[in-house]
Amino acid sequence: IQEAFVETGAVQCGFCTPGFVLAAYYLLKRNPNPTEEEIKSALDGNLCRCTGYVKIIEAVKLSAKRMAEDA
Repeated sequence: IQEAFVETGAVQCGFCTPGFVLAAYYLLKRNPNPTEEEIKSALDGNLCRCTGYVKIIEAVKLSAKRMAEDA
């Protein structure tokens, strides 16, 4: 998950990153193939002032894809 955040450019100032990474981890443990709406819902409550959330959602999608490939 951390690598996906870096590769997609979802990490900028880094202040919000731990919360998003933990929320993504928890989501993907419960639901390994989430829809974009499910990702948005899981990340709701975490605030980011740098990225605009698009890159963060891309990072979670990439993480889900990689976790499925590794399974």
